[in-house]
Amino acid sequence: MNLKKSGASAAGASPRKKSARKVERVISSTRKKRASNGTRDPERTRRNLLDAAYREFSANGYHGASIEKICNRAGVSKQILSHHFGAKADVYLMVLERAYEASRAHDPELDLEGVDPVEAIRRFIGFGFDHLRDDRAFVSLLADENINRGRNIRRSTKLRDLYAPLIERLGAVLRRGEASGAFRPGVDPRQFYISVSALCFFSFSNAYTLAAVLGGDLLTKDAVEARRAHVLDFALSAIRA
Repeated sequence: MNLKKSGASAAGASPRKKSARKVERVISSTRKKRASNGTRDPERTRRNLLDAAYREFSANGYHGASIEKICNRAGVSKQILSHHFGAKADVYLMVLERAYEASRAHDPELDLEGVDPVEAIRRFIGFGFDHLRDDRAFVSLLADENINRGRNIRRSTKLRDLYAPLIERLGAVLRRGEASGAFRPGVDPRQFYISVSALCFFSFSNAYTLAAVLGGDLLTKDAVEARRAHVLDFALSAIRA
């Protein structure tokens, strides 16, 4: 599915800049291994290892993931992995942090201040939905970490600082909408973010069980577009004055 097309038309989002795409690919579960050119390149080695680890952890979970498979896919020894990242838990935490960073990579390019509050909220929701749609490995990774009660992610010292500016910007949009009469008063930005995240996340994380009990394939292009439109309308209806 064309992210630029759906993101720009349905959510009114501006086309993503080239620099933003480079930031987003700080980690990828589908990117091909960068081949060696015969010279020592620690950054290339780290990128290959993190990509391989992202693929392995998202496919098999923390407990089922194999360090040997990660090293084989990256083309390095276990000693090299240990040298760069340490133990398995440390590799996993690095993957979690990089995956979260990738999920927020476009925040600086997301214009919430230069448009009316309703359009700003549509853009905010659309960008979040599109990332989950286009990075299913992130959905799997988060689902597994929640099964493990956030044991690894609680060790991170980065993620709260990553999300604090986002919640602040969201709060400013909600207050602006309240002042203009577009939104009802007193919407908590933190609660709204949790609700929107749930609306976007659930249809991907539970797509197969929902399909089994409701029928149909929830991951077809048409089904995903229908879900995206519903999430936008549902979330906006909840906060309109």
